[in-house]
Amino acid sequence: MEKSCGIVLFHSEDFLLIQHSVKLGEKGHWDFPKGHIEGNETELETATRELEEETGINEFQLVNGFKEKICYNIHKGSKVIPKEVSFFLAKSLTKNVKLSSEHQNYKWLNFSSALDQLTYSNAKEVLVKAKNFLDD
Repeated sequence: MEKSCGIVLFHSEDFLLIQHSVKLGEKGHWDFPKGHIEGNETELETATRELEEETGINEFQLVNGFKEKICYNIHKGSKVIPKEVSFFLAKSLTKNVKLSSEHQNYKWLNFSSALDQLTYSNAKEVLVKAKNFLDD
């Protein structure tokens, strides 16, 4: 099983989405900053490192009590590999983004626009849960 971690990042009423660079046969999907666990990192260490690597953002405040896991399968050649991604929630203290070479675009969007922009239904579900958590 592959494991990744990421952060649903918000600033005021807007959520940050990043668009992956186009690969052969793909459009460049929209998602949250996330990536693979390296070495002995904790899930939170991975999520914060990936946020900084992919967006340049290191000024944020973690929202305690939110952690959401999604599971899906990825295809590598002829193999199907299960993948688990844990998401945390954080408030950004800046809207300045410096994208990594893995990404081609970013947007700060309000909840309904972000929901429309996200490519995958499991990411949409994470966004809904994050919004509900913030509203409670």
